[in-house]
Order: sequence, then structure tokens, then C-alpha cells
Amino acid sequence: METHLVWHSTFASPTGYSSSSQALVAALTDTGLPVRPLYLFDTDAAEQVYGAIPPLIRSLQRLPIRLDVPQVVYGRGELFCKNSGAYRIGFTMLETDRLPTHWVEQANLMDEVWTPTAWGREVFLASGVTRPVYVVPLGVDLAVFTPGPSRSDLTDRTVFLSVFEWSRRKGWDVLLAAYRAAFQPTDSVVLVLKIDHRAAGNPLRELAAALGEQAPPVAVLYNQTFSSARMAELYRSADCFVLPSRGEGWGMPALEAMACGVPVIATAWSGTTAFLNESCGYPLPIRGLTPTGVQSGPYAGAQWAEPDVDALVELLRRVHRQRDEARALGAQAAICAREWPWQRSAQTILARLHAIG
Repeated sequence: METHLVWHSTFASPTGYSSSSQALVAALTDTGLPVRPLYLFDTDAAEQVYGAIPPLIRSLQRLPIRLDVPQVVYGRGELFCKNSGAYRIGFTMLETDRLPTHWVEQANLMDEVWTPTAWGREVFLASGVTRPVYVVPLGVDLAVFTPGPSRSDLTDRTVFLSVFEWSRRKGWDVLLAAYRAAFQPTDSVVLVLKIDHRAAGNPLRELAAALGEQAPPVAVLYNQTFSSARMAELYRSADCFVLPSRGEGWGMPALEAMACGVPVIATAWSGTTAFLNESCGYPLPIRGLTPTGVQSGPYAGAQWAEPDVDALVELLRRVHRQRDEARALGAQAAICAREWPWQRSAQTILARLHAIG
């Protein structure tokens, strides 16, 4: 089996790059394209510290590493320099209105650059990337994330669900402020928060401080790892998925929720605009762009969106009061999500490889 593409990324770590790498390599392999997965930070075996390497990835890593074929580095933009392929492709995304200078410098060392959305492509070009930039969308597993009967026992309440890694970028402060303003403690609603947080700090204490006394009901799933099947069940248990993020490179949880037939409230800016619009969900207006306030890292010196908290209050109330409308939008969301299978991503990549020759 001859290797035609080296995919340099992560495959077992608890990151979006890792899970999407697994899906992309699998979809490319299904087309008959030989792919050699290569761990980005160490030897292939070293990644086992994060968990089991998927069987397909492990089997493909037995193939030889060739340097005379195209290589994709799929990860943060400062890692593009690790590309050692005959034709060098950098594939990344960011959640702000500009790329940091060192990302641009490394992007301009590539033969071409990929990013998941047209919005991201415009950001790359405006930031000074002079190499060709192509849109290669991500996708969703439509065999797992499908509409189905809800397993929720909370049929008397409107269930709002949010899934995110704990950070200011995800707009949890906006969500809690709007939820408190929209409802009273006695209203038949509940906000379910699935939070992942592996750094220092205590999000639960911050949550309690933000909610204060006499808040509407909130339930928290904290640092619990769910399989894709369990995540699909969680999405289907909700009446609405909501995430007032300040910026997304793609927005995988929102697309997964849509695929499960759940209406989505998400910020009408950045990556999520690729698949969410008023025909299939509730785009949340922004008040404008604001400095990230981050002093170091890729967000430093950049701007992201400030979601409109008043508009979010009205959308939360609308979903609660107009359940039939929300269900209809959820059904339309599932139809829209069918446009984004991983096979579409693989075919886009194949088209680029054929063009490269």
C-alpha cells in the first residue's frame, strides 16, 4: 500500500483537532486514498499518554513515512514549520479577527493553506497570508448524530443545553446573564451546562457567583467524557442548544446539535456562519467587535465578537414560548446538517490533491 498523503496532527488527545483528524483520516481512507497519520508532537506511540489510539490510526501508522508526497500539518498555526512534505499544506483555524504575526509567517512558508470556512479565509488573507488559501470544511458524523426521540424526563420544562470548554471566549458570562434576565426561578425551564475544564481555577464557584440567589434552574455536567453516542443522546434531550460564543473556528457542537434535530442559538459571527442561518436556527446578533483582552498567545492583540445579551434574552424567551416554531426549526436544522458529512470534507481534500497533481 503506497502512501499518498501524510496527515501530521493529533489523534488521541482530548481536542477538536484530534477528533476531527480521526474523522478526516477515516473518510479519506474510505475513498481509497492511502494516508499515513503522523503524531505532531512526538513519536506516534507517545500519544498513548492521552488514551487509546484508535485502531484505524494505529494500523495506518505502520506504514512508512515518506517525504516525497504532500503533507498536511493540521493543528495550530505556529506548528506549520513541522511540515516536511514534498508539497507542504498548513490546515488551521482561529476564532478572532486576525492571525498572530508568527502564524502568518509560517503560513507563508507553506505551498498552500487550508481553513474550514470562507469567513476564516478572509481573516487569513486580511492578516497577510500571501500563499493560496482554500476552504476545506469540517463535518459531522451523520450516522451517530441523527434526530430521534428525546430521552429527557423533563417534558414539563424547556431544556436549554450548552456544551463548551470553560473559557471567556465561549461566552458563558453572556449566557448566564441572559438566562437570569429571561426567566424567573419558578419558570418551567432548565439550563444544562456540559463544561470541560482541565486547568487551574474553579468554574463551579464562578458559576455560582454569576447566578447569585434566586436564579432559574441550572444543571451542570462537569469534566465528564461522553462517547459520540452519549453526546447525541444529550443533544436529543434538549429543546434548544445555545452557545453565545465570542468566536469559533468551526463550531462542532452546534453542528452536532443541528444534526440531531435540535434548534440552535449561536453567535452570528465567525465559523458557525458557515452552516447556521435563520432558515435552520436562531443566529444571535452581535453588538460589534471588542478586544479579546488576552495578553499572550494567538488571541493577543486581536478582536472577537460581543454577543448581544438583550437579543439572547428575547431568543431564549421565544424558544420557551413558541415550542412548535422551535421544533420546526430543529427539523430544518437536521436537513441543513446533512450538507456537511465528513465525506464532503474528504472529497474537497481529494479535489485539492488532484489539482496539486
